[in-house]
Amino acid sequence: MRSNFYNIIFGCLLASFFVACSSEEERQLEKSCEADEVEVSAINPNGDSELALLMRQLYLDTDSIKQLIVNDEGNISDEFIVELNRIHTAVPTDPEVKTDEFKAYNELMINQANALKETTGNKKELFNQFVARCIDCHQVVCPGPIKRIKKLVIH
Repeated sequence: MRSNFYNIIFGCLLASFFVACSSEEERQLEKSCEADEVEVSAINPNGDSELALLMRQLYLDTDSIKQLIVNDEGNISDEFIVELNRIHTAVPTDPEVKTDEFKAYNELMINQANALKETTGNKKELFNQFVARCIDCHQVVCPGPIKRIKKLVIH
């Protein structure tokens, strides 16, 4: 009877050892794959497309540019305009989004950004026109973020 008890204890210890080892291997595998995965967020638990991530970064960058303009400390940069151009090549969640109209709106936005960069006049007005181009596009293509984008307007 005692030998059965010891066999059961030994079996449980052996099983827990295998479970512990396989769990560690799984954790290592998960860590090595993290860099290859699409970023997962609370907004989209299935992962975010390259275009969605780019748009979120552009929003943050635009908010920073807004602060520069409000404080009369700077303006839009060439690097920001390069990022705007990436909208043409970034992969969207839905490939059907990349219509000729989408491309035209993006070109209008880039042209507005270039006008803002080159101005010696009223940066606030040109910045608000840039934000208006963003809203114009989102009204047609993806209306969800419009409320947030409107917060970028300088009053």
